[in-house]
Amino acid sequence: MNQQIDDNLRRVYADAAKEPVPERFTKLLEQLRKQAADKQDERPEDDS
Repeated sequence: MNQQIDDNLRRVYADAAKEPVPERFTKLLEQLRKQAADKQDERPEDDS
């Protein structure tokens, strides 16, 4: 019985991992990367 549960859970998660990332998450990641890059650009350069 436990093996059946394990097999079914693996199948469900494998199927979910194959699904494309929703566009709203892709856009959010884009925004976060841009914000991180902007903050990196604002840092004063270290002369050492």
